[in-house]
Amino acid sequence: MQIYAVSITIRIVLGFVLLALIWEYDFPPFMVLIIAILNDGTIMTISKDRVKPSPRPDSWKLNEIFATGIVIGTYLALVTVLFFWVVVDTDFFETHFHVKSLSSKTEEVSSAVYLQVSIISQALIFVTRSQSWSFLERPGALLMCAFVVAQLVATLIAVYAHISFAYISGVGWGWAGVIWLYSFIFYIPLDVIKFIVRYALSGEAWNLVFDRKTAFTSKKDYGKEDRAAQWILSHRSLQGLVGTDLEFNGRKSRSSLIAEQARRRAEIARLGEIHTLRGHVESVVRLKNLDLNVIQAAHTV
Repeated sequence: MQIYAVSITIRIVLGFVLLALIWEYDFPPFMVLIIAILNDGTIMTISKDRVKPSPRPDSWKLNEIFATGIVIGTYLALVTVLFFWVVVDTDFFETHFHVKSLSSKTEEVSSAVYLQVSIISQALIFVTRSQSWSFLERPGALLMCAFVVAQLVATLIAVYAHISFAYISGVGWGWAGVIWLYSFIFYIPLDVIKFIVRYALSGEAWNLVFDRKTAFTSKKDYGKEDRAAQWILSHRSLQGLVGTDLEFNGRKSRSSLIAEQARRRAEIARLGEIHTLRGHVESVVRLKNLDLNVIQAAHTV
């Protein structure tokens, strides 16, 4: 969850700094405290989460932690800035969703921004806890319950709360639905961003261009078959099916594919000899060193 901590820090600081610099907007400090309390309450349930064990020994990958956290945090901050601009300077939501305008109502804008920040910040937990797509790895029941309760509280605050010292006022259920839809749409790319950063840091992206010269190759489909063979062999090595000291180069992978195809053709021929009459007859003729053409000619006459 280190990636989550870095991402949230970046998104809170950068997002509200940009709002203050561009629009001179001050987000209520009390609402930052509410966000922190709800986030901390949810994140504590991660200790009882349902996770898949790593196939490899884990280690502190500081480069991946900080790079992914900075990229995702910056993305979330820009999403909040975009939301604020659409709410204050345009009538997009009013035109398409028929909600009331908030452009001149600072307290209601604060409630809307609070709900948007709260939803997508806590939803980030599901992205950072998973190694693959977040919707394919089911979280623990306690974590899901904590998320639902926290976001229900946040939604009720944004819809109904009128807190004078916190400078917020309820925006109603119409705006709550719009904010949930907006947050869901911008939640989807988070998994893709996570994969892109991880792939870039692994060095494989640069190896494809420089070491394997994929960008300049003359192979069919840019060497797709070779890369598929390498991927299969690497995953077999992770499962202990082949030695881990294999060298994956283009020539060896091609010879492996040729050998595999020859083995399959031999197996098909053997099965044909066993299960078909023609194959059985041809096998007997070969074993007795007879000329099949002579036999066929005599049979025809």
